[in-house]
Amino acid sequence: MNNVILYVRVSTDEQAGKGYSLRDQEQKLLAYCQVNSLNVAAIFREDYSAKTFKRPEFKKLLEYCKKNKREINQVIFIKWDRFSRNTAESYHMISTFNSLAIRVNAIEQPLDLSIPEQGLLLAMYLSMPEVENHRRSLNVTAGMRRALKEGRYMGGAPLGYDNGKDSAKKPLLVPNEKAPLIQEAFELIATGLYNQKEVLNKLKAKGLKSSKTPFSNLLKNPIYYGAIFIKAYNDEKECIIDGLHEPIIPKSLFDKVQDVLNNRRKKHHINHKKLNEKFPLKGFLLCPKCNNPLTASTSKGRSKYYSYYHCISPCNGRYLLEDANLWFNDYIKSISLNDSVKKLFEEIVKEQLSKSAERTKLGPKHFEQIEKLEQKIEKLQDLYIDGDIDKTDFQTSKIRYEKIVSELKEKEKAVRNEKDVFLLYQKAIKKMENIEYQYTNSDIEDKRRLIGSIFQNKIHFENKKVRTANVNPIFDKISSINSTYGEIKKWDKSKKLELSHRVTAKGFEPPTLRAEI
Repeated sequence: MNNVILYVRVSTDEQAGKGYSLRDQEQKLLAYCQVNSLNVAAIFREDYSAKTFKRPEFKKLLEYCKKNKREINQVIFIKWDRFSRNTAESYHMISTFNSLAIRVNAIEQPLDLSIPEQGLLLAMYLSMPEVENHRRSLNVTAGMRRALKEGRYMGGAPLGYDNGKDSAKKPLLVPNEKAPLIQEAFELIATGLYNQKEVLNKLKAKGLKSSKTPFSNLLKNPIYYGAIFIKAYNDEKECIIDGLHEPIIPKSLFDKVQDVLNNRRKKHHINHKKLNEKFPLKGFLLCPKCNNPLTASTSKGRSKYYSYYHCISPCNGRYLLEDANLWFNDYIKSISLNDSVKKLFEEIVKEQLSKSAERTKLGPKHFEQIEKLEQKIEKLQDLYIDGDIDKTDFQTSKIRYEKIVSELKEKEKAVRNEKDVFLLYQKAIKKMENIEYQYTNSDIEDKRRLIGSIFQNKIHFENKKVRTANVNPIFDKISSINSTYGEIKKWDKSKKLELSHRVTAKGFEPPTLRAEI
């Protein structure tokens, strides 16, 4: 009989808002084991976010597997989002379990990872929760920016203000007992007779709690003359708008302080070294011999110059520039999304989004629940007006019902955003087409940005090929599928040999003058 470990996980928001529960997951897993004659060796229950694997119970599970690897066959859970919501870390953890000869699988999304095409489904299952988190984050950001554009400051109140609410119960900054000290700070700086340290010390003696850097930032914050700074976002430029809160100082005083600060500020000019177009891989390659980063330079031979990626003393490993570029370009071609895999990927995305939409489809009960809760809120208001309940009970109950209504309406937004999710996938798939063409025709800065997006850390290579465990898992899976279909042609080795012959044997090259890049 196969021995399995059950892993059940919820996070607080999922349990409250989506109806997940540890007990429900556990019952489904136990029923699955009974039907499939699986022996449950242990059960690990987690109430923790899946953004990383730094979870208390998961750490215990992994330690248990390492100690009992000969007795355990599988770790199973309900869905892949119970396992993790981080695509890159998921692949690493699956590899860890594979090294222990333990399979991991989801009973509602089962996969046979020995089949290459199933790897695309795994990438889909693992990336979908990450996309959902990203979408939720975008919704929160959009909501906060709407509030900022209305003139409402979001976040913790700056020094001199308290977080309050207006008559509509919406957030509003309210000046507190420290506001006169803030006004005095601006007035003293505006005289030009005191520096920031002197003013800060004066105000500390009167009870102002701050340090040098926060105080310096305070003097540049438009919040104090009644404005709000909004950062640039996507196509929107940064801007300053009029806030709804009460200002502590007039704008004329703020402007005068900025003039004083600008006149005192020293301008430091930093000359950054220009990137050399010849060496786009510099800083990304690791030496196969000593694992240190390779630098790059050009040396003069008997009749011409030779360019290398090379290691520093005492290793002194070096690789001809043309060879390194060919090895890298060969790898770039292998991870470029070809037409057949692109079509397969898009079909899988459509299918999975369709299933997800079906699972999250809202029925009549959803809208009935919202209507009943809104009726309860109205009844609470009537009871409070009639004096049947006190203010504390009214506010506590009202906040609880409004929170549930808000969560239900957010669920409606999530369902409506299925099309947006598919558009995100389409855009991402388009970016993965013809990567070798994008790389070849980019300037040095874009090349380095592209390299950084493909490789999460440094690039390892050996035996004249790129071999790295740090590649983005999606590109790694594309490479595997491409090689399975046999649509990537093998590179012409004669080019390698021809280029290698240009370099004289070590120990026989004449003395050279090396120009460090």
